[in-house]
Amino acid sequence: MAAKKGAESSPLTFDLKADLIAVLDKYQKQLGVSKSEIIRHAIAGFDYAGFAPAAEDHRQISVRLPLDQKKELVALAKGKKVSIGELLRAALEKLPTVPSKSGIEKAAPKPKPAKKAAKKAAKKVPAKKAAKKAAKKAAKKAAPKKAVKKVAAKKAAKKVAKKAAKKAPAKKAAAPKKAAKKAAKKAPAKKAPAKKAAKKKVAKKKKK
Repeated sequence: MAAKKGAESSPLTFDLKADLIAVLDKYQKQLGVSKSEIIRHAIAGFDYAGFAPAAEDHRQISVRLPLDQKKELVALAKGKKVSIGELLRAALEKLPTVPSKSGIEKAAPKPKPAKKAAKKAAKKVPAKKAAKKAAKKAAKKAAPKKAVKKVAAKKAAKKVAKKAAKKAPAKKAAAPKKAAKKAAKKAPAKKAPAKKAAKKKVAKKKKK
C-alpha cells in the first residue's frame, strides 16, 4: 500500500546489490514512478513477522599486519568508503583455490616433543627387544651391588690373614725350643755306644 503524498519523509541511505538495482530500474521505466515509491510499496507489502535472515556463519579472527600495510589498508577503506573487512574479504576471495599455487612458502615442520617421540619409538620396538633391554638395564643396576659384596669379602679375608700372620710367629718360635729339648734328650743316648767302642779297643791293646 502506497504512502500518502502529504506525509512527512526522511532520507535513508543503504547498499543494494547490482541485480536489485536493475529490478528498481525496470519498475521505474515501466511504471514511471520513483525508486522511493517502489521501496515504500515493497516495505508495506512484505510480511516481516515470518522473516528469517540467511544463515551465514561469521567468526572474528585476529591477525598481525606490518604497520605500513595496515596504514595503507585504512587509507584505502576511507577512499573507497567501505569497511576494512570488506577489503579483506575481497582479497581472500581472489586467492587461488589450490593453496600450493598461491606463492606462499610452506612452513617448516614443528619439532616433535621428546616424550611423544619416545613413546612412538617404544611402540615400534618389538616386545622381545624391549624385554632384552630391560634385562640388560637390570643387570647393570645389580652389578654394582655384587661388586660391593666382592670388595667387602676381599677386605674381610685380608683382615683374617693379617690376624693369622701376627699369631703365626709366636707359634713358630715355640716350635724350635721344643725341638731343641727333644734333641738334647736324644743326644746322650747316641754318644754312649761310641765310648763303649773306645773302651773295647783299649782292652784289646792291653791283651796284646
